[in-house]
Amino acid sequence: MVRIIMATNNKGKIEELKRYIKGYNILSQKEAGIIDLDVEENGNTFEENAIIKANSIKNYIKDDSYIIAEDSGICIDALGGYPGVKTKRAAVEELKKDVTDVERNSFILEKMKDNTNRKVVWQTVIALIEKNGKLTTFLGEIEGKIPDKAIGENGFGFDPIFYIEDEKKTLAQMSIKEKEKYSARKIAVDKLTKYLSNI
Repeated sequence: MVRIIMATNNKGKIEELKRYIKGYNILSQKEAGIIDLDVEENGNTFEENAIIKANSIKNYIKDDSYIIAEDSGICIDALGGYPGVKTKRAAVEELKKDVTDVERNSFILEKMKDNTNRKVVWQTVIALIEKNGKLTTFLGEIEGKIPDKAIGENGFGFDPIFYIEDEKKTLAQMSIKEKEKYSARKIAVDKLTKYLSNI
């Protein structure tokens, strides 16, 4: 069975990928024997960062495994696309401390408190490096609004502050099945899956 090595040790992301992609042996970087890899995500776009991460893994792999990596985040219209590629570290850099998801969401809500334009876009880019070295990227994107306060108990990350108007709910108020319809990662993975089926 062909291996796919994902540039992450996040168990949730690995399990999610296994649900969507069948017929491949999907491994985390740790399961592939890549330990203590520190990658500087210094790209200016999600695509650049995904490619950086994928290439960092490819340098360690000498067999015919496929390599995938992803980068994602939210881009808030009223804040000029902020936090964008700094989605995971913006609050840490400004508050100068490690933060929880709750603190990170409060940080965003505070920045948005005086803005009437609540539009936000969630983007995920997946980079695939094939065994012959070919690089392809896949974009998933959804639009929503930042509510006035965090709402919902499901999900993680920015789910409680990402409101989907068509559903009148935040992602954190949705079931797993409902959320799949509005998952930027799922959209990107679907594109990846279609591509893999044609290789």
